[in-house]
Amino acid sequence: SRDTVFDYWLDIKTNKFESWKLCPSFKSIEFDSTITRMSDVTVPTAETASLSFWLNLLVLKGYHVMLAGPSGTGKTQLTNGMLNQLNPEFHLSSSINMNYYTSAAILQPNLEASLFKRTGSSYGPPGAAKMVYFVDDLNLPELDSYGTQSAIALIRQHIDYKHWYDNQKLSLKIIDDCQYVAALNPTAGSFHINPRLQRHFSTFAVGMPSATSLHTIYLTFLDGHLKCTNFNNSIIGVSGNIVKGALAVHKEVSETFRKTAANFHYEFNIRHLSNVFQGLLIASSHIF
Repeated sequence: SRDTVFDYWLDIKTNKFESWKLCPSFKSIEFDSTITRMSDVTVPTAETASLSFWLNLLVLKGYHVMLAGPSGTGKTQLTNGMLNQLNPEFHLSSSINMNYYTSAAILQPNLEASLFKRTGSSYGPPGAAKMVYFVDDLNLPELDSYGTQSAIALIRQHIDYKHWYDNQKLSLKIIDDCQYVAALNPTAGSFHINPRLQRHFSTFAVGMPSATSLHTIYLTFLDGHLKCTNFNNSIIGVSGNIVKGALAVHKEVSETFRKTAANFHYEFNIRHLSNVFQGLLIASSHIF
């Protein structure tokens, strides 16, 4: 739904509610397919601007953040974009992808790989920087016989007590100056996250982009490619109709071919739509 309190941000300079398109997190971009890959660019929309604003604000203040949403909504790309903009003098980042077989014994060495020994049993990132761990697919690890996930239990222990134990020496390791950003798909893996862990996170729901936002995103990519590769103006002029047609076909296919027990492979998300435009960005002007 539009025109709710979530569609506006409070400008503290004027004390007025303004559209997210006027906030500092919203920046217009010019896409050039000759120097930048489509997968490396996040086109700002009202939805991504609001998430980026809160994500950046909370991370800089040292809070843990969790993004929950279905596959293909841009959680990973949004988070990576935010991490790449952090000042490396004050914030370092490390990305960890969970899967069904990730356990505490597998996760702990990955977390420790970015840390250095400080004094005694104290460990942390180099210098005065803070380490931001981005844990993707947080809820994918296998449930054990007690209904818990050891990898999640390790993260919970670290946030609660600021330490974990050396698996070889069984000695205490104090882990300082670290925080977590997590992303998960609630429709895959474990449907519930241990509340003792989730209570530490500010959780945001990431929904599918609206039709208007999708049109803006793919028109930015297609127009940028056609212009930077010197396509004829007559072709550039129909780019809007190409995007509208692709969105209409995708919507029709998604609504007609529903996922069922017999047709479990019927899953059409934004990634499939992105693949279509990724193919269009290969087109050369001397052929068309």
